[in-house]
Amino acid sequence: MKRRKILIILIMIILLLPLGITFSKYVTENIKNYLMEANNFFFNSDKLVSGGITYGINNWGGASNIEIQFELNNHKNNILTSDADISYTLTTTCDNTLILCNLNSNSGVIQVAEKTDNFTLTIIPVRAFADNESITATVTASSSSPYEKTISATFVVTVGRRGVDYQITDSVGSPYLVFTVTNALDTYKVITPFGDYTAGHLLTLDEYLALSSADKAKCASVVITLSFDPSVVIIDTTSDIIASSTTQTTAYQGVNYISSITFPMDIMMSQEVRFYKRNSSIDYTYPIVNNTPVISFTAS
Repeated sequence: MKRRKILIILIMIILLLPLGITFSKYVTENIKNYLMEANNFFFNSDKLVSGGITYGINNWGGASNIEIQFELNNHKNNILTSDADISYTLTTTCDNTLILCNLNSNSGVIQVAEKTDNFTLTIIPVRAFADNESITATVTASSSSPYEKTISATFVVTVGRRGVDYQITDSVGSPYLVFTVTNALDTYKVITPFGDYTAGHLLTLDEYLALSSADKAKCASVVITLSFDPSVVIIDTTSDIIASSTTQTTAYQGVNYISSITFPMDIMMSQEVRFYKRNSSIDYTYPIVNNTPVISFTAS
């Protein structure tokens, strides 16, 4: 019986040891951060955090460069800031057989008076990627003086629709957001069959240019559909894109509002669509700020 009790205790210790180590690291890290903040040392970021964080980005077209902006700062809030300049270094980690990762700077000093340093991480694909393929890049920032602290972020970027990128640009207080879609495809697709061409047939640019105006109208490089809730955002109906779009409406408070638009795009072009926000205090920026876009996107 005594041996059995000892065995049970040993098993419990083995099972609880990893949890204890993890908890110990958590407590140690929080005590360390508390002591640094007690000495008015703040080394933070709008995207990087102590212990790391992972962001999912699903709007990549698989061919163009990706630019991610972030900042390092020396404040906890609008009142509490560090008492001394902070020296730091930056590193990136990525699979260089798939992508190249470049930072506009790899070290610096956040001056007490300046409070913020801004950076751009540029991810350059080595090859073209297919739908649903992903790449991963990690940025790590480490302060060296007056205290040592490390913060990091990992960006997992997935191809949503090959050759087509989109983003939402917004800010707190702005009455509207801008949805931008960029088509990097260099082919046209038959949408409505004509002649010897069936729906879905791909045409080169030369083949497309040789078509009549009537047949060109039956083709598109890509067809974009944006769907949204008119109780949250309202599309700018003065936009030129409305004239070339098919739309669907949804009733909200007794009024029919556009809730979906579908429009064709030519090769190598960008299109901006403005949406007015019912609540200007919300920032709908996508990706990074929000994990899910307020405007649903599909490309076919």
